Amino acid sequence: MSEKKMIDTNLEALVRDVEDFYGLIVIGQPVNLSLGYANENYKLETNKGPFLFRLCKQQPLDLIKFEVQLMGALKKIDFPTAYPVADQQGNFIHVAQPYYWMLFEFKEGTTPVANHEVVTEMGMCTGQLSTLGTIQGLNKKNAVHINTCDQIIAEWERATVDLSTIKAYYIEQSNFLKPFLKEDLPQGIVHGDMFPDNTLFKGNELVAIVDFEEACQDYLLFDVGMTINGFCFKNNVLDQDLMQAFLKAYATKRTLSQKEKELLPIYIQWGAHGMLTWHLRNNLLYTYLDKQLDRVVELKERVEKLRKTNILIE
Repeated sequence: MSEKKMIDTNLEALVRDVEDFYGLIVIGQPVNLSLGYANENYKLETNKGPFLFRLCKQQPLDLIKFEVQLMGALKKIDFPTAYPVADQQGNFIHVAQPYYWMLFEFKEGTTPVANHEVVTEMGMCTGQLSTLGTIQGLNKKNAVHINTCDQIIAEWERATVDLSTIKAYYIEQSNFLKPFLKEDLPQGIVHGDMFPDNTLFKGNELVAIVDFEEACQDYLLFDVGMTINGFCFKNNVLDQDLMQAFLKAYATKRTLSQKEKELLPIYIQWGAHGMLTWHLRNNLLYTYLDKQLDRVVELKERVEKLRKTNILIE
């Protein structure tokens, strides 16, 4: 993880709360690991070792509670992640108006470069998560849904950013995917965002999958297609050797049904188109950012290439 100096002086009061709630002594200054869209993450050195301090800036309380419940279920299958840490009263979630904060285990690692060993690790990990199945009471729906595409199309005329170069593509691709995504497939818990930035590796060995904020219940094939998007593309083109290594490893934990194999090329497209949809929703329709628009164009080109690619699923 790259480290930056703390820039939010309000953390001084929060660090004192950490010490009070957890009976810890924080050593030195918090180190800023990321200032993301949804969270601020800091490394805290303490008398009991390092911890990750997360300031939850976007997620409402009910979704943070969902994440804590999910982490409890993941612990039962020994899933590789950084688990939240309870305070001395057994509480995981704390108030920092208008936000919330949590303390997590700190895992050392770096963002990987995709290769056969890395995608094998990711295949086994994704397969393990797919064995978790549905969880009673955990009914959160996926924020990336084909219905969101319909909402964006209906909203397009109100957009303040000129996205006319992708409008025809977006409408056609959304309508193309829609009937396939209605096919009934095995469901369970999916991470929804298994990309290199949300993984920690030591060399080619997986340490942890992090950031379960997008986790939800959906078709298991969604996670397969999305993770292939995250780890099996080179220069925006699907590397089918990497994909086959990923799928072979996945199959050691869970076997895809015949229908899932048939629909996997569609779900790889949906992974890219879903990411594009996420960018439009947050908030490219109304706020122009060069980097975000470049990513949308890249994803559009990826899907267009996939539509012309013969993908063989062994």
